[in-house]
Amino acid sequence: MDRSALTRPHALLMAGVLLFFYLDAFVLGAPGGMALALLLLALVVLLGFLRHAGHGPPGAIQPAPVLLAAFAALVVLALSRGALVSVALAAALVGAAGGLVEAIGHSSRRCQGVAGPVYCGAFAGMTSELVLGHPGWVVLAGVLAGLALSLLKNSWSGIGGKLGTIAFLGVLGATGLALVSGAIGAGAPLHAFTGAERWLVLIASLLSPLLTHRLSYYWGFGVVLGSALPSLVVALLLALLPPSLELAPGPLAAMWLGASFVGMTAPERLAPRPVPLLLAMGLLFALLSFSFAPRLAGIGGDLGATAAVSVFAVLGARVLVRDRR
Repeated sequence: MDRSALTRPHALLMAGVLLFFYLDAFVLGAPGGMALALLLLALVVLLGFLRHAGHGPPGAIQPAPVLLAAFAALVVLALSRGALVSVALAAALVGAAGGLVEAIGHSSRRCQGVAGPVYCGAFAGMTSELVLGHPGWVVLAGVLAGLALSLLKNSWSGIGGKLGTIAFLGVLGATGLALVSGAIGAGAPLHAFTGAERWLVLIASLLSPLLTHRLSYYWGFGVVLGSALPSLVVALLLALLPPSLELAPGPLAAMWLGASFVGMTAPERLAPRPVPLLLAMGLLFALLSFSFAPRLAGIGGDLGATAAVSVFAVLGARVLVRDRR
């Protein structure tokens, strides 16, 4: 068991953020039987967290990640709120740009470490204007996400959903300040998936982690580009669908994007049989997404936090199976 998982202050912070997200998004308001099942699942998530969170010493605060995350949040906000593209497409586009900059300039020290803060900030920028109306609040969320990313540099190594959960932490901090100042919105309406869309989400949640994992670790794309580039292509293709199909391109693209975070989990976390674990994580991501009903919807980073819950849950279940043997 990772003894640092609940003994360091920053480890406790992440555990608290994940617990808050889980209770708000899935447990509160669920019917009695479902709530009990989700609480039991939370124990499995906790076991996975204790075994795999891997909290090292806190990192030093660096200005570059903070500025990159804030800038990425602002760009995603400008693209999506300007009705130019969907929020998922905007985040994938910004993440792919950050990944390409790091990949092309891998020999330059200036380009090293660009992709992670950019992708993390992009998730903060996905926050709905019905939650944080003024762009300044979203930029602040990006700043807080960049600070947290620097602090948690040595934590959650190889865990899919890390960047999104950190973005959620940043947005949570900004929404807390907005709440105190009376500037917080009522929250965004949740998309109700149709039967056909649910099947597409299930398929995407199984394919996206496998493709992301292959691109990231075996074809040398790196985790950010391996997640963002296919998500960008999928979002563009969905945007071209004719309206007569009665499918929602934006929410479907967001589900592919969120499932891709599962695939960012490192091979050493999944050994010796990565494919079954990735499929289980993707399936759980889809099922949790169908029951996602937070009190304040529209907070950026919720897809990443859902992915992290799915990863820790499956890793925790594997611990239980091995222990029984």
